[in-house]
Amino acid sequence: MKKTFIFLSLFLATQIFAQQQGNKNSFTLIKQAIGDLNKDGLQDKIILSEDTSNAKRPLRLQIFFLGSDRKFKSAFSSTEVFEPQNHEGENNSNQIPDIRVENNNLVISKEINGEKQEQTFRHNKGKFELISVFKIKSDENATIETKTDLIAGTITEITKKTGSKKSKKNQREITVNTLPTLDNIKSFNAEISQ
Repeated sequence: MKKTFIFLSLFLATQIFAQQQGNKNSFTLIKQAIGDLNKDGLQDKIILSEDTSNAKRPLRLQIFFLGSDRKFKSAFSSTEVFEPQNHEGENNSNQIPDIRVENNNLVISKEINGEKQEQTFRHNKGKFELISVFKIKSDENATIETKTDLIAGTITEITKKTGSKKSKKNQREITVNTLPTLDNIKSFNAEISQ
């Protein structure tokens, strides 16, 4: 009887430990992009994955630089870049972002509440800095394209009314003290949405 109790206790402890270990690596690959981000001539890797064991289904963005030894080294990893796919247990209807490399920059395209956004990041001194944001929003009255150039410090807005061939262009200057990074992009998104 005593041996059975010890055996049962060990068996249950092993099962609980195995379940805890299994939950740590429950990310499923969604998208992957290849390209040179740090301008060293080597093809780096960007991975977007989703935690399928978490009810909120957060997305994880990982960036790996290929070293001269042909091994990938982690340069960035976070589940805080994107809003979870399920907020408070309900699907937020936002599309899963697209990731790609263009001109040594990381480009993230996404749609949030019907507004298409494209954010461009450059690698500079170990950080990924946001250098531009392009947005398109359409409704039954007009289409509005907004280009924010954080390096030049300008916001250009082009409004075209539905059914019209004419468009209205407004440009204004903004002050950018430090460029937002992938680490703090959520707070920057909240600032420019207000």
